[in-house]
Amino acid sequence: MDAVLDLPAAPAARLGRLSLSLAAMTALADFCLWRDNPRLSVGVLALGVAGIILANRRGLRWTPLAVWIAALICGAAVESAIQLCFSNVLVLLALTLALAGETFYDTLRSGWSRWSEMLWTMVKTPGRWLWLTIEAAKQSRHIDPMPPGTLKKTARIAWIVLPGLAVTLVFAMILGNGNAMFAKLTAVWADAIRDWIANLHLSFWRCVFWGFLAWVGLPLLRPSPAPRSERIWTREIPRLPELTTAGTARLQSAVTLGLLNALFCCVNTIDAVYLWARQTLPADVSYSAFVHQGVTSLTMAALFSAVLLAGMFQQAPGVAAWRPLRVLGLVWIGQNLMLLAGVVLRVKLYVDAFELTVTRVNVVFFLVLVAIGFVLLAIHVWRQRTLGWLLGANALATFFLFYTVQFLDTAGFVARYNVNLFENAGGTQKFDLSYLESLGPPAFESLQRLAQSGSGPEQEEAAGYINDARKAARDQLNVTPWPSWQLRDMRCRRKLLMTIQP
Repeated sequence: MDAVLDLPAAPAARLGRLSLSLAAMTALADFCLWRDNPRLSVGVLALGVAGIILANRRGLRWTPLAVWIAALICGAAVESAIQLCFSNVLVLLALTLALAGETFYDTLRSGWSRWSEMLWTMVKTPGRWLWLTIEAAKQSRHIDPMPPGTLKKTARIAWIVLPGLAVTLVFAMILGNGNAMFAKLTAVWADAIRDWIANLHLSFWRCVFWGFLAWVGLPLLRPSPAPRSERIWTREIPRLPELTTAGTARLQSAVTLGLLNALFCCVNTIDAVYLWARQTLPADVSYSAFVHQGVTSLTMAALFSAVLLAGMFQQAPGVAAWRPLRVLGLVWIGQNLMLLAGVVLRVKLYVDAFELTVTRVNVVFFLVLVAIGFVLLAIHVWRQRTLGWLLGANALATFFLFYTVQFLDTAGFVARYNVNLFENAGGTQKFDLSYLESLGPPAFESLQRLAQSGSGPEQEEAAGYINDARKAARDQLNVTPWPSWQLRDMRCRRKLLMTIQP
């Protein structure tokens, strides 16, 4: 049973509307992504795709969740105009799939059931194209060259739309004469559309690109019918099989958690002495091995702990609900949170010795996400929530972390932190100037401050880089095409030109 677009009264009209929407989506993607380096255009494409998807949902009933998804898409699209990043692209892809599923599969439960069905439809994309081919072949035998009333309907639509377009065009011309920025904006977009049409040269790879866009776009516009029964991945996750009596299982789990608590307590005590209290390490233990090399292993231990604990409380209710076992589980969660705090401190100490990088910032974000996962695991253990609830809560936490991170100027923060660290150390701190230069415009302000702070080799190299960046900034501000425009980069370049004298 198809939720929204399943066999309407006029199949030919349905196929025509679908084909037109698919062509519009393909043209929009080509306009936004082909030729220039896509940045601002990624957000424009996301908004356009969302609008085309919604336009193909006949009889759409807006749910609160669909409204939230649409609002989140708008926020992420705005961020693509500020600074495009990996998390921004990932968020836009996830939200587009969620919007397509939420607005199509209204016969399924809102949330994971609809979103996962949309993902499954994307996997079945070849089937969608087979369906379209069969439907088009069927309808081609019954479509008249000119259905009755077509000219009359077309004339009526033109009579409705053209007066409004004419009046809007007149006011646009008037406002353009009175508002220079509006005139410039409309001129830029008009030139972009005119250049796109003029440069619509066919090539093998461009045809392949169009084919890929249409291949991906069809399941978004016309997903496969909703299943008649629940998919296996939307059902409640079953409990683990009972391999022994409830009493024996309780004691086994309690002994396991007791031993693990003792082990983690020993490790956390060592951290308290040598990491938090900063006592001198034994002669045969290097600082690098204790601080840096331990980050990965300890993080993996925390992740394995979470998996083991989730599995342990997926046993029969008579075992999982035993209060002493739940108390031991909460204690072990606390031990893991202490372990994660030690990992964060290790990262901090390593950064103090060897500088901050974007990767190390992302490691901290990941550790925060793991800590949130342990908090959710504590709720799962104590309040006896289902494993499906735990997985869903962690998925939402992951999404909102990515959604939040996309708005942060991580590169600018890293540049400011490293310059501050270098200056506070009086020039004795290890300093990788080439890495800061690789961060691009967000690092201009920090590098400029470094260049003006003294006369050492680092300051001289930074001054040379800033001078070169200033020469390039003027040209980049004038020639950057609209798809590659970024607010943060443009502001950094303008500030560089205003503050650095030739």
